[in-house]
Amino acid sequence: MLKFAKSTPYIPDPARSRPLVTDMDKARAAETPPHPVPFHCKPWVDGQTAGWTLFYGYLTPVTIVGEENGRITVKNLDQLAAETGQPRVIDQFAAGHFGIGSGYTLRTPEGFVSLILPPTHPPNGLETVIGIIETDWYPRQLFLVFRVPPPGTQISLDYQAELARVVIIPRQEQLTAQPMTETELETLRAQEAAYLAEEQETPTRWTAASGDSFTHLYKIWSGRHRQKNNKEGNEPTDV
Repeated sequence: MLKFAKSTPYIPDPARSRPLVTDMDKARAAETPPHPVPFHCKPWVDGQTAGWTLFYGYLTPVTIVGEENGRITVKNLDQLAAETGQPRVIDQFAAGHFGIGSGYTLRTPEGFVSLILPPTHPPNGLETVIGIIETDWYPRQLFLVFRVPPPGTQISLDYQAELARVVIIPRQEQLTAQPMTETELETLRAQEAAYLAEEQETPTRWTAASGDSFTHLYKIWSGRHRQKNNKEGNEPTDV
């Protein structure tokens, strides 16, 4: 579970991430036969929709302008500071990077942290820096970090612009990478053989306009796995 607080009520709640589906992709997928497009791929959709989007939640629009030597200027900064009560709500703390006081404070269960990723629909020119915040203890507002755009590039931030995406992950020091045992490998080989055998006969196979062949077998096996875990009581809970 991701818990959150906001510095002001009108900041949008964190929302589930939306996949970046273009009008061109929709049109190509609607043709007969369809063209293969990213949203046909379950791993792509799952990756795009993982986590929650954090927004620019202030009413004052600002424009961030890249300058020489890795610096920025911010138009409307005085008005934004007056709105938020934070004189350094947008702060250039080092050449090449700047930060925004997001207005969000996050809390995750003990042993889980927040992976900060770029959003799926960022404003033009905005490059979010990837990082991990230890939100199982960190008590302060999230300060999101971005790369300074090239000189002359302008980034316009309006209310509800997407700033970042947050995905809850376990603390990495709790995890290890270990080779599979021979028994585990045998089970894996048997599962792979069953998958490949079903792939030859699946009724979900389709041919794209490009002539390439695809199936929905990954989606089917994913559904079976979730159903099996649910019946056995192994479905992950909202910790």
